Amino acid sequence: MNLQELISSAEAQFDRLIALLFPGVSPEYLRLAGALLLGLAALVLLLIGLRLLRRPGHRNAHSTRTGIPRTLQQKGVVVDVLAGPDDESVAVRCVITAAKSNKIQCEIIERLDVIRTRPGNELVCVFAPMKTRDGRINSFTATLVESDRDGRRTDRLVLAGPNDYALIPRRKHQRKRVADQQFIRVKLWTASPGTSELAFEDAAPQVGVNSFASDGPDQSANAVINISGGGLGLSVLNRLVPETCTVSTPVVINLFMFNFREKTFKPYWYAGEVRTLEEGRPGFTRMGIEFTATARADQNSGRLHWINL
Repeated sequence: MNLQELISSAEAQFDRLIALLFPGVSPEYLRLAGALLLGLAALVLLLIGLRLLRRPGHRNAHSTRTGIPRTLQQKGVVVDVLAGPDDESVAVRCVITAAKSNKIQCEIIERLDVIRTRPGNELVCVFAPMKTRDGRINSFTATLVESDRDGRRTDRLVLAGPNDYALIPRRKHQRKRVADQQFIRVKLWTASPGTSELAFEDAAPQVGVNSFASDGPDQSANAVINISGGGLGLSVLNRLVPETCTVSTPVVINLFMFNFREKTFKPYWYAGEVRTLEEGRPGFTRMGIEFTATARADQNSGRLHWINL
């Protein structure tokens, strides 16, 4: 049997099958309906193919995400640069002044700490959250090419293109502003509880808020700006900031907070470090302090026993 006979035999068997399945319907009509169905299926497949071609693939999504530094530059978004890979504190704040696929140039606008990442290593840049096709992000990692200390300019950072993007928590502790200063009192000493021989329980503090301090009544102008489980912010008269107080200076804090249920002030002891010293309102310095340890007073001796946080 030749090829033509095979085709004719297949057509005859197909016609018999159609006659059994659809009795009373002519084969010509069924062939026309089949052709229409095949044409409709081909049109659907064509539309699906066009949609897949228009849908951005991995390369396009990657290109969009690497364009984020340029978006941050165009919008003038402030970017926080973390101090190091294992240090989540903000070292500097900057704005992106130039963004290319393999180079990001940043101008430093505020210094809060020292960048501990060395050129050739990755650092983390954090910014206000933004939406992308892959979800919300607020940070990217990039290799440091030139730092403010090792580069050609002290007010500039040069980074390579972003290596990765992520959404990271900005704060571990929620800050609360202190609206009424009469319900909080602070005593502060620039000293380390581990090495200082000062008897903090009885000593007059160097800085006080609503507390008697060594510099007398002028301390009443000081105030607590905010407080959280991880630290507090103070507004201190410039001339009352101890001369030895700089970023990373250890401090001891006696914090009295009013307990409304018991109608009394309850004392809390903290050790910490000065994280920021910024210019505040005219004549004042904003002092940011991070808690590193807490203490409880021994009921018998009154001495403090410190526990690291």
